[in-house]
Amino acid sequence: MKLQIGPSIDNNMVRLDFRKGPDKPDNSPSYKIEKNKADEFVKKYNNQENKLVKYTNFAVALWTIAGLGYSLFKRSLKVALLWVPAGIIAGLGVGAAVSVHKKNDLMNRYDVREYSVKNYI
Repeated sequence: MKLQIGPSIDNNMVRLDFRKGPDKPDNSPSYKIEKNKADEFVKKYNNQENKLVKYTNFAVALWTIAGLGYSLFKRSLKVALLWVPAGIIAGLGVGAAVSVHKKNDLMNRYDVREYSVKNYI
């Protein structure tokens, strides 16, 4: 999902929303950021999103190959049935952990906070 700049909240804040589409969940959060930082943040966030998807795919492939290699070393179908899925899960876990860390770091650098309408009513 890609971020886009939404409507203004007040004089110096704008809302960031995930781009609407069939893959957007109903409960996806909105965020708020200062207007002067919004364009740069959205560009960096969306660019980072593309890189992190590639990194996750690489991690899954690497860990799957490692699991396959271990099963070939042991020459056992039972080991293959255990270690190849374990490699896929490990790759997804590593990719997800890195993605969460990088996204949170970027959001902290730009002082992006979750936006809730309840706070402004």
